[in-house]
Amino acid sequence: MAILTGGVLQTELYFGLAAAGRPMSSAAVFDSASLTKPLFAWYVLELAASGELDLYAPIAIDYATIGAAPDPRLGRITPALVLSHQTGLPNWRPDGEPLRLVATPGEQVVYSGEGFQLLLKSLQNTRGADKVATELQDLLDRFEMTSSSFVDPPTGAGGSSSGDSPAGAARPDGSVEYAIAHDADGRPLVRRPRDRLGAYGTLDITLPDYARFLESAFWGWDSPSARRIRALMTGPYGVPAGARTLGWGCWSRVDGTIVLHQNGDNPGFKHLALVDPAAGEAIVALTNGEGGLAFTDELAARFRSTD
Repeated sequence: MAILTGGVLQTELYFGLAAAGRPMSSAAVFDSASLTKPLFAWYVLELAASGELDLYAPIAIDYATIGAAPDPRLGRITPALVLSHQTGLPNWRPDGEPLRLVATPGEQVVYSGEGFQLLLKSLQNTRGADKVATELQDLLDRFEMTSSSFVDPPTGAGGSSSGDSPAGAARPDGSVEYAIAHDADGRPLVRRPRDRLGAYGTLDITLPDYARFLESAFWGWDSPSARRIRALMTGPYGVPAGARTLGWGCWSRVDGTIVLHQNGDNPGFKHLALVDPAAGEAIVALTNGEGGLAFTDELAARFRSTD
């Protein structure tokens, strides 16, 4: 767990094992699951701030090519609706079935990994897949997330190759110190390879790396572009009021300040990031066991109850 106060990382706490016989440490590389989404949202908002993307224009994509059932409402989906989970798309379509809307775009929050992947596919089509991968790697570099990556490095490589991102916290032999997921009975789970970039959740991170992202995104970077992005990430957007910003979930404390939140939830990995931008406070909790969900739920409840 990382604790930020005054907009700066102040405390790192490590407990338990990253893998059998290997204590948890700052070098442990986690499947970030949906903690990927706020960082991808920053990338999208940077494109908008530079005039390269219209957040409120319908996404240009052939829905038939991604296996979507015909529906004229699909033409209402915009990048802003994707980032605020108001596309009306499901989190994931059932196996073997076409992609169908479960709500009208813009009318309610429906958490959707499909929406984030739709936006990524559109950007890859318009900007080029290699360019998008390079730009996302550049973003990791600028956030000083030196041990993080969207895709796995070549086998046995300790660095980048052919546009792939770095190997993470690599040992001299090029191997990576992955935190291994565990099921509810404590049995280790097989790690899923990262063979393609996914906006929904393929980012591998270390705890210090994600803390650096929060430091820079909310308090460190000071430029007109960063200030515009920060405003979009910290203000409620769309309906229902107060449920989402462009990139984060949010709630209002009793004094009216906004608290941002994002969970990461993959088998054996249960994570949570909480940010109070006005107070300069944030917490990142990364766990590599199914039991971590009880911990992150209580952490969220305690953070939310603070006036």
